[in-house]
Amino acid sequence: MEKSKRFNLYIYIELISAVLFSLLSVSFHADISLLAFPLAAGFTAVTVYYVYFKMLRNEDGKKAFGSLRFIEYLPFVLLLSFILRRAGKEGTYYWYDLIQVLLWCVTFITSLMNAFIMNEKRIKNYTSGWKVVPEKTKFSGKAKVVFEVIDWIDALVQAIFMVLLIQIFVLQLYVIPSESMVPEYLVKDKVAVLKLDCGPKFPLTEIGLSDFKPYKRGQIVVLRNPHYKLDRKSEVKTVTSQLVFMLTFTKVNLNKDENGKLKADPLVKRITGLPGEQLVMQDGILYARTKDSSDFKPVTEDEKYACWNLNALPKNIKAKVQEFKFSQEEYDAMIQVEALRKSYDLDKAYADVEDMVQTLKKMTEGKNKNGTFSEPSLLLNNWDFNFLNAAANILNQNGGVEWFEKFITSWISSKDIKKDMYEEAAYKLNVMHKILYGKIITRIASYIVEDKSEMINSDEKLKNNAQLEYYIYIYQRYYQDERNMPVFPANDENGNAQYIPQDCYFMMGDNRFNSLDMRHTDKEYKAPVTKYDSMPFEYASFMQPQYVNKSLIIGKPIIRLTKRR
Repeated sequence: MEKSKRFNLYIYIELISAVLFSLLSVSFHADISLLAFPLAAGFTAVTVYYVYFKMLRNEDGKKAFGSLRFIEYLPFVLLLSFILRRAGKEGTYYWYDLIQVLLWCVTFITSLMNAFIMNEKRIKNYTSGWKVVPEKTKFSGKAKVVFEVIDWIDALVQAIFMVLLIQIFVLQLYVIPSESMVPEYLVKDKVAVLKLDCGPKFPLTEIGLSDFKPYKRGQIVVLRNPHYKLDRKSEVKTVTSQLVFMLTFTKVNLNKDENGKLKADPLVKRITGLPGEQLVMQDGILYARTKDSSDFKPVTEDEKYACWNLNALPKNIKAKVQEFKFSQEEYDAMIQVEALRKSYDLDKAYADVEDMVQTLKKMTEGKNKNGTFSEPSLLLNNWDFNFLNAAANILNQNGGVEWFEKFITSWISSKDIKKDMYEEAAYKLNVMHKILYGKIITRIASYIVEDKSEMINSDEKLKNNAQLEYYIYIYQRYYQDERNMPVFPANDENGNAQYIPQDCYFMMGDNRFNSLDMRHTDKEYKAPVTKYDSMPFEYASFMQPQYVNKSLIIGKPIIRLTKRR
């Protein structure tokens, strides 16, 4: 008798919570949220009718196994109803969502308890004294085949729903879409992502568990891509695509942008910056400082994970890499540029500038000039390597030498200004490029004036300078934003250091030359190589560092499911 009362109580709790949940599913907005109430209320009404009026009230054990199906499906139908209501154009109050979530949790828990009780082996212990003893109907012939098919379909659907719940709140299968984490993860690697200790949330809400463990530097995390809009409309689309992705066992991915391309969302990145730190990266080395230390110090842990040269990977991993940004020779040239920049003497450069300007002025004294000099573009994307033509124009056109002097000396007034390591490096690189350009132009101009242009191609020093100038051009245009990062968060207008806020983190991919990560924006913009020059070279930059609040972290990879051979 006591067991029977307990069984009835669990049924009442599940049904009452489902009814209250359904009443809160009402929407008055002319959008998809209108479907939430009919779905929840309709299925709940049928469940109440069959479970209470047909089974409990009549004490009819024959209805127990049919009632079990309604009881098991009820939480899943209510969850879909909840998502529909939240998918509308208008949001709802946090407390309103919280009440519905709590009611759903009660429904789900009591559903599990009732399903346990209503097992074929236990149900008779809880229904002793009923008018009709619970007994499974036995079928034969065609009816048995139909029953078996329906039973298998029922088991499959329930398994899918349980997998869905597990992937929403506990563990999710994730397929690596890009090479941003090579060599740790390769494209199409499958990893199991643990969500439980990262604060899983109910779909389309901020309601969920808190993260249980603090994040550490070096940890790999899966996070929502902050480069995309995270407004209501995009969130609905993302949740819908995730549901389809889960239900099709990763075969169908609808998470696409407005151009029909698959979104890089979520992302897999490694935590490289912690709350309370200010960062800067120079020549591929990450530095950090805190309020307790004014000096930037190398982050030694980051050096363990940062992969700059894919050419040096083991053969078995290298064979599976799809994109190499450069050859070993090009990588060596990049390192050469950085080494030359580190030892670059600005005082010597200043002396070279004075010599070049005076040399060009002497070459053009009393010389007739034709036409007006057209200033070349300093945007590296449009940089012209026709040095012979440039030298001839500077020599022979009005305003050419004047432009050259202004261009080659515009950095000098900032030479002695104190700069941080990033700004100092960018400043020197800009000067190096200018000085090499000036030396090339001056050397070619001397051959033109002496009418020895045929000797230009055989001048080894000229060739070496031109080659090095090209390497610097490549570095500024393609490597600047990959190998370096300005001080972040940037100092305030008074020069006071700023730090990553509490509960926020900075992430990067391990494959640093093939990772759109928290260093970058997804849209390029024109930027000067240095701000300490009134006529600097410019390049198409995508540098825009940002930190990420821990609320965007959705899980931690724990197991790689793909075998590597």
